[in-house]
Amino acid sequence: MSINDLEFLHGAAFLRLLKGTSDISISYLSYIHSSLYTIKSLNQESAILFKISKKPTSSWSFSFSSQEENALTAFRENYPDVKLFIALICHRDGVCCLSEKQLWTIIDPSEGLAKQRVSVKREVRGSYYVKGTGRVPLEQTVPQNNWPDVILSTSNNL
Repeated sequence: MSINDLEFLHGAAFLRLLKGTSDISISYLSYIHSSLYTIKSLNQESAILFKISKKPTSSWSFSFSSQEENALTAFRENYPDVKLFIALICHRDGVCCLSEKQLWTIIDPSEGLAKQRVSVKREVRGSYYVKGTGRVPLEQTVPQNNWPDVILSTSNNL
């Protein structure tokens, strides 16, 4: 059986997560969504919803579906205290990781998540610039090297 793009890109993101982390466990939450995982390391627990763009170069576009909106709702009901991140896999360029809080600052919360879009752009050797629906920009750029450290951080700032 051949490896599909989803498996290939999830695997690359997980490899970066596993490098340099000695004590980690990953749980697949397929009963909620096929791209949702929890990560436990020491006393930290986070969740990741992967989104993938197959476009080889910047800028990358990500749209959200009703299934993802339902998954985030179900996740929040089952895991109210776990930090949630959206890992935007920009083809082979890298992972632009946003906290759930950051995501809601660039999309219209009154519209829900389904059918909203996020675009990610990166100049050579630069950070990721993220814009949401209506071209609302993320307040700060996302360093290309923040994955996976941001999900293992004990900071509550995100």
